[in-house]
Amino acid sequence: MLSDFEVLRAADQMMTEFGEHAELQAAKYADLMLGHSNRAGLLVWARIWRTIAEKRPAPTGLPH
Repeated sequence: MLSDFEVLRAADQMMTEFGEHAELQAAKYADLMLGHSNRAGLLVWARIWRTIAEKRPAPTGLPH
């Protein structure tokens, strides 16, 4: 299991590499782990996915 620091570092790396698509990419990896019945991998990628979502800036302005 990854530490909180390692999850944060992985989320930062994903955001650097994939930009605005980092959250989607982490979700794809989580889905891949689910497809392989890899529960531990699924939980790690779900944590990374959640961390990316929490780090993204909140939308500003009025909705269209």
